[in-house]
Amino acid sequence: MSVRRYLSLLFIFIIVSSLACAYSPADEEPTDTGIWAHISEAHFDIEEEGDMAKITIDANGTASPDVHHCGLAFVVVYADNSTNYDGVFIEGPLNIPGTEPLIFMPVNGTWEHWYFHNVAYTEKDKIGINQSDLGNISSFELWVRAYRDESGMYWNQTYITLTQNVTKELQEFYEEETDNSSLLFYAGIIGIIAAGGIVVFMWSTHNKGGKKRKR
Repeated sequence: MSVRRYLSLLFIFIIVSSLACAYSPADEEPTDTGIWAHISEAHFDIEEEGDMAKITIDANGTASPDVHHCGLAFVVVYADNSTNYDGVFIEGPLNIPGTEPLIFMPVNGTWEHWYFHNVAYTEKDKIGINQSDLGNISSFELWVRAYRDESGMYWNQTYITLTQNVTKELQEFYEEETDNSSLLFYAGIIGIIAAGGIVVFMWSTHNKGGKKRKR
């Protein structure tokens, strides 16, 4: 089964599911405050390509010199303060090529500077499914963790909020859509992004015999 097929399946699953977790990365205490990570900038973009919507996420930042690797998570915060967070960070280094690349790499071999790039496509007619219980999203957060060791036992974290950027892009993409439809599409975007975790698991298992790590 192709990566795009897995992305589409997870997109549909997230859209129709009303399940939410009661915690977020903010509820987890860092185990090593002697290291740090910083997000310099992050950007969300959506554009029309025929009957498809192309979604691009770019981010870059820095970390302290003694960081072994970094992890990244996209978190939806709902109006009742629940989230979509399931304890999983996408951990680098990753370089999955193709029309839907997933790249999370250090620059020049060191995580003192890092970058993230992900492209995903979804059909436009899958947008705006009438599921009112998904119309309660309050914010979209990008979290990055710095790990001191390979096993990920010692870490520190940071985050930024991308809600304004995401909202602006959605308004420009669907000027005639209702607020509820925009929020539903917002939830769908998170599903596509969150699919990165599954893609990483599939790719690493097939190519490296690796496995997805949970915290």
